[in-house]
Amino acid sequence: MSDPQQPRLTPIDEWENEAEAMLDGVEYDTDLGVQMARDAIRVSNGELTDAEFHEKYHEAVLEEFGEDERPTKPEGFEDD
Repeated sequence: MSDPQQPRLTPIDEWENEAEAMLDGVEYDTDLGVQMARDAIRVSNGELTDAEFHEKYHEAVLEEFGEDERPTKPEGFEDD
C-alpha cells in the first residue's frame, strides 16, 4: 500500500495534547476526533484505505452526528 517515494507523515509528540486542549469544552466526542486524526495519518501513509477508514468510523460518526456525510464514502457503500 505504501509508496516508498512519498514521505511518511508522523505526528509531532504534542499533537494529541494540543488537539484535546483545542477541543476541550466542545459538545462532540474529542476521543473520536483524535482517533480519526490518527487514522487519517495512516490513510495518508498508505496503511489504511479510504474505504477502510470510512467503514471503520461509519457507525461512530452516525451515533455522534446523526448522519455520515463525509467525502470518504466508497462507491457502493450501503448505510444499512
